[in-house]
Amino acid sequence: MINKSAYLVIVLLMFWVGAIAQPGHYQTPNIPQLRQIFHDNIDKSQQKILALNCKRDSVFIATKDIDVNLYVTHTLKNKVDFLQYFVETDERIADADKYRWLRGINDMLEEFISYYKQKTIAPIYLYDLINSYTQAMLLQMQHQSIKPIIEEAPLEVGTILLTNFALQGNSSIEESKLILVYKLCKKNPESTLKILSKYPNLNGADSLIIDFAYINPQELYDYAASNTELGKKINNIKEPMVSAVCQMASVNEGRFLFPFLDEIIAKHLTVEDISKTIENDDAYFKLLVRTQNVYEVQKQQGKKPFSMDALTDKLKAKALENYITPINALHEETNTAVRFDKIKNLAPEDLYFITIMGEEELYTSSFISGVYPKIIEGLGKMQTDTLLKMVHYGNYRKFLKMCASFNMLEDFLAKMDRTVAENLLKNFASNLDEYSSLEEAVDVADSYGSIKDSTIKKNIATEVKNNLQASLQNNNKKGKVIYGLLNQIFASFDSSAKAELTTVFNIPSINILNNSSLKDGKGRINVQQFFYGDKDGKDFFNDFVNSFRSSGWRIVTKHNWVEVSSNGANPITIYANRPLNEDEGLDDAAQKKLYDYLDSLSIYPTIAIHRGHSYYVKSSIKQITAYAKLVLLGSCGGYHSLSKVLNISPQAQIIASKQIGTGVINMAMIDLIMENLKQGKDLNWQQLWKTLENKYANRKELKERFDDYIPPYKNLGALFIMAYYKAMEGVK
Repeated sequence: MINKSAYLVIVLLMFWVGAIAQPGHYQTPNIPQLRQIFHDNIDKSQQKILALNCKRDSVFIATKDIDVNLYVTHTLKNKVDFLQYFVETDERIADADKYRWLRGINDMLEEFISYYKQKTIAPIYLYDLINSYTQAMLLQMQHQSIKPIIEEAPLEVGTILLTNFALQGNSSIEESKLILVYKLCKKNPESTLKILSKYPNLNGADSLIIDFAYINPQELYDYAASNTELGKKINNIKEPMVSAVCQMASVNEGRFLFPFLDEIIAKHLTVEDISKTIENDDAYFKLLVRTQNVYEVQKQQGKKPFSMDALTDKLKAKALENYITPINALHEETNTAVRFDKIKNLAPEDLYFITIMGEEELYTSSFISGVYPKIIEGLGKMQTDTLLKMVHYGNYRKFLKMCASFNMLEDFLAKMDRTVAENLLKNFASNLDEYSSLEEAVDVADSYGSIKDSTIKKNIATEVKNNLQASLQNNNKKGKVIYGLLNQIFASFDSSAKAELTTVFNIPSINILNNSSLKDGKGRINVQQFFYGDKDGKDFFNDFVNSFRSSGWRIVTKHNWVEVSSNGANPITIYANRPLNEDEGLDDAAQKKLYDYLDSLSIYPTIAIHRGHSYYVKSSIKQITAYAKLVLLGSCGGYHSLSKVLNISPQAQIIASKQIGTGVINMAMIDLIMENLKQGKDLNWQQLWKTLENKYANRKELKERFDDYIPPYKNLGALFIMAYYKAMEGVK
């Protein structure tokens, strides 16, 4: 970098200081006391830099190469010393300018220290900085442009130079700043458009925009659709990707077109083709599915389509909007033809995506009574593995997990050849270490906890053991952790060994939640319940309040919330926002005001309870804090949100339903938990679950609903996530 100095700089160096390459020892003349302060500051800054990363005041560690480090240190000590000597002894520098240059040298060193501490500059750039500053200093003295130096210097070095006090009068400052803007875009390509929004006419902007189009076409779409200088600039670029994005951004239905970007560029689809389907829910959804399958093949070939994420988002949105929400809403409709009218024209592969996109929302009855039978009907005489071939096995673990959750996996596997089913299960539990996220492994853990067929469970467990052995033989660190955990979890499931499992993993027990662990510094247990302002939410809230109108509990009603408190040896306070008018956003405001109130008093609830439909659960989870030790998700399908809870509170114990959350069951569970805590008891989940099972033993419908609730000790997915992160702490 520093050997690319312009010829002009070399000439100036020779003219001004012929001996600069070998400065040696400098005999500095008498320096006025006022200027001596500046020299002292420079000397201190040199020492500060040496002290940044070395134990002794000797060598600055810029790289792993000791010779390079010695050279950088020599530059810091001798070159800077020489600059001080040069400023003091050269008669062509006026006294006033000597102050300016000495301050400039020190500012340059202090800026490096600041950048270094913020970890925004590489240590090796100290060498470039000192030499570049020397060159810029000489050019400035000759009233020449420092632009050649800025062009050659690294971004960080150029930034320090352009903000330096002594160089501010240079004629090329503004032009040089634009060079840094370009370099900033090249170094941070994901931020290109945010940067260019302030510099739309920057030289080279077109090439930067084209590069950005292949990084984030969706953000390019947003800017292309805007009536700004940058938006106009983007629309004038004639390049296939940029032109395609601009074409979509120019029409009202552009958001519907964007998921098909790759197919439009490849000329497999036209804007006209897509536009014809937009007004027809089924036709548009089918086109999304068809394109998703095309993208899946490309992904498996190692070519991730640019608009794949956008297509998946749109696919989920349309699955929920057009199909899942309507059929869930008719869950009390006994006429299946009426309830499932929305999906009557969909093919098996369309229904496949409704299933996996509805992981958190699809009701049990919606799948078992409608979606799944329709899949089987659509396959006709074809075996069920044909469905997985239709979708190129994309997200097949998710689909199998969903089948397991709905107790339909055995039926699905029975409708294909036994050998095919065995291979499918083998693949299901294989290669889990190859994914960047844990989602696939968690799906396997969750599925195992749901499967009742002993043969299927045995096949999965055997494959996990085989993969563990392979990982051990190959010293595959990630594989050893994933398969080691799954093997231990499966081996202990439904056995007495489960009690020791959390000790093995060094994570909190999933069988018992200690009463003491829930108390704050004053010995009180604080609980927060989230209610929402729809009709059901208001009914749930009234039932909740009425259930505590008994001895030992005191209810205080405030404008936005209620406080339900017990006193005695084990005091508890439940804070619950009132379910005010949701259409006016008053329930959200009530939750916010309650949060602010608790925060102002440093009250951090250790128990969080979501009461309301599944579409509200995301809002509740966002408000859960890291202090939460127990989280009850009382909505339908709340179980599928466990990873979101654990991202916030990694050691929280979670109770949730895999299917339909029921207000009566939620309330009975809350009553039982609170009564145990009030008596000072620990929460022993196996005992509590036995009590609840007995309560619903002779009530068929409620028993079926209760059986879908997963207690902490059976929550294999949550257990796996907690154990994995704990285990990975020791893996390098």
